Amino acid sequence: MTIDVRPLPITPDSLPFGTSVLPSGTGIDLAACGYVEEEFLFSGTAYEWAYNDDLGLRPYRKAAHPYTTRVLVRRPADAARASGAVQLEPLHPNLDRGVTWRTIHPWILRNGHTWVGVTQAQHVSRQLRERVNSERYADVSIPADGLGYDILGQVAVALRTGALPLGEVTRLVMSGWSATGSFCRVFSQDGFHELYRLDSGAPAVDGYIIGISSGSAGLAGYPPLSAECLPLPANDGRRTISGRGVPIFEVLSEFEAETHHDSLRPDSDSPEDRYRLYQIAGTSHAAIDSDSALTNTEQWLAAGGEASPRKTNEEPSDARMDFVVRALYQRLDEWITRGIIPPRAEPFAFADESAVSARMALARDSFGNVTGGVRTPWVEVPKAAYLPHSTPAPGCCLPPEWAPMGSPEKVAAMVPHMVSFTPATLTDLYASEDDYMSRFGASTERLVEEGLLLREEADELLDARRQKVAS
Repeated sequence: MTIDVRPLPITPDSLPFGTSVLPSGTGIDLAACGYVEEEFLFSGTAYEWAYNDDLGLRPYRKAAHPYTTRVLVRRPADAARASGAVQLEPLHPNLDRGVTWRTIHPWILRNGHTWVGVTQAQHVSRQLRERVNSERYADVSIPADGLGYDILGQVAVALRTGALPLGEVTRLVMSGWSATGSFCRVFSQDGFHELYRLDSGAPAVDGYIIGISSGSAGLAGYPPLSAECLPLPANDGRRTISGRGVPIFEVLSEFEAETHHDSLRPDSDSPEDRYRLYQIAGTSHAAIDSDSALTNTEQWLAAGGEASPRKTNEEPSDARMDFVVRALYQRLDEWITRGIIPPRAEPFAFADESAVSARMALARDSFGNVTGGVRTPWVEVPKAAYLPHSTPAPGCCLPPEWAPMGSPEKVAAMVPHMVSFTPATLTDLYASEDDYMSRFGASTERLVEEGLLLREEADELLDARRQKVAS
């Protein structure tokens, strides 16, 4: 494997797309956290992949393409503080967003981990070159769809071998969310995990988190390998995670769980099949879709692009999926480094197990909240019903030009909302606000004890809830 790595200087007049912080204040000030940001051009040769006509067990190399992508890095400024853990993320097709970074950056920053984001979508490389910064990204070119699997594999090997100079890497986790969650499913299940190994024979990737992606959700859950590649049939076994010798977590909200029925499987502690499914109660697909930690949209608008707000007609949900997710990254890291077995969580129940439908309704309690899953405090001690689908406000929720969602209604259907209880219902449930907070606090502490919420997020959740009660 021949690669070329070149640093891209970062100056006030030439910032990376999706940089950590803008002069406006949008984003995260890395310097204040003892971190630095770097960007590299990364060049190599990648393949378009396809299946044989019989959709054989492994894909074949269809055509080779030279490429140049960009790699965005955030790491501790003091190498002595670096943990050795790298979170590797295929950047999202929607404006190259770092959804893993957005979701877990507080956990990364307080633990000295490193984050690496890699541009992998063909249309994004064109946007960078033609619309964002033609001078900075003049050389960026991903000439065909589907090259990202080789690109991410080659970056993973380069990180482990020092070809990308970030210091010692002791473990590397690949994770993605939504479209890039599906990317990670394909990478882990269709032979790329086995293809990209080190000279020792060990895999370059030590674990995966596949976020808010349903294996049974047609093309969205298991996208074709390349532009003209046959899609997997609905009953293909690769849609269900199988063992790869490293830990794999699937993390779903209620939205993806509705279509995931045919891809469900048991948890496993087997060394060759370490697997967990975590379905987080009271959340939906866009529950972590806040851009407060990302600069991509502001930069895109400044470059003349357009973006539609995700405003819906319902009351916005106050659930915090990201709080639980950070604990899951910690549990995965402990499984990799220390062999600590992570907790299990009950799956959601379906309203009708005998139903035959692409999207199956989940069972709900008398308040309208889902049963099963990771029992979050906002559904265990509720003041509202948390529901996974909304409707678009006029002129909002327009799908981005790359996306398969097709309509504002389909975009809004991924956005959660809540229906607040009436005062009478609240009076029946709780003797006082102090009673409510006592019970909410106990539920939060139970989640900490179970290992599904970290202390830092528990304290933030409780503080936010107290402030809401007091207002």
